[in-house]
Amino acid sequence: MGNMITLDKIDFKKADPKQMIAHIENFSIMCHDAYLLSQNLTLPSYFIKARKIVLMGMGGSGQAPEIVKELLEESTDLIVESVHGYTLPNFVDKDTLVIVCSYSGNTEESLSIFRDANDKGAKLLAITTGGKLKILADKFRMPSFIFSCDCPTRASFPYQFVYLLSVFEKLGFWELNEESFAHILDIIDKGITKFSSSSNLFENPAKILAEKLHDSTLLIYSSDKLLGVANRYKSQFNENSKNMAFVETLPELNHMSIEGYRYPKAKVSVLSLESMYEIDRIILRQNITADLVQKNKIDCERIKFIQANTRLSEILLFIIFGDFVSYYLALLNQTDPSTNKVIDSLKERLV
Repeated sequence: MGNMITLDKIDFKKADPKQMIAHIENFSIMCHDAYLLSQNLTLPSYFIKARKIVLMGMGGSGQAPEIVKELLEESTDLIVESVHGYTLPNFVDKDTLVIVCSYSGNTEESLSIFRDANDKGAKLLAITTGGKLKILADKFRMPSFIFSCDCPTRASFPYQFVYLLSVFEKLGFWELNEESFAHILDIIDKGITKFSSSSNLFENPAKILAEKLHDSTLLIYSSDKLLGVANRYKSQFNENSKNMAFVETLPELNHMSIEGYRYPKAKVSVLSLESMYEIDRIILRQNITADLVQKNKIDCERIKFIQANTRLSEILLFIIFGDFVSYYLALLNQTDPSTNKVIDSLKERLV
């Protein structure tokens, strides 16, 4: 229990000099700002003809596209693909809408995709703070949604996510009215208050979970319902906490991974992300899997938000909870949650 006392007494300003916690605690404010800004954005009328969608982003800019892809696949008959690399799907043509998300606007994979999509005659949209991507969009006479957020890329998630939803709302594939979105943000605000840095450790589920996960290799389990969220968790544990984390999906992990529980070589913790909107067979698999994990004396934390009354509110609650947990785990790991020195070094070597 020693770490539990340390976490509540930690000097946050000293441990977090660039104030990552401010970005996390302002999550709903950024969502609201993005929603208001998105109302002033217009799209070319010919975008409505697109029946094939490619959503592209790398790293922190690739998380919102993955989650929006899942939502669109649930609620529309659009063909939707997400890309994390240099290569477009072969189906891309003039009937395809390609949306490239890049916080900096200078990510080389994003620029490559944008150029190739233009060469194929696709409809194009950029979501960025500027950079070379904005210059390309202007050159190709394609629209761009520009936002401003002085933060690490991963903390700009609210802008990229809400902007993407707004695109599909304007195209008639998603409903995002002001009243329902305000209700969702009310739910998110309550979650932020509960998980915030000022909340007492013993009443704060995010702090408690971070303590449990300390010194663990993390296995994140989810079904397709929350796969994009699971990948966000992995990214936040990697980048904020500098912690090893891996994602596995149900039901596939039941056909392989469960045989590996018997001989763990290090401390392992399983995070099971469980949707309120899951099908019965997956719920049964979640229950059995958790039982098998625990029988092998591996910690299994099952995460579910029963207060979420829509898929969108559920996803956002999962996101903010994971962001807070990864932040507190960073402090326990005695690492700066804002910096990514290894990633920065790799990018320098690629120049």
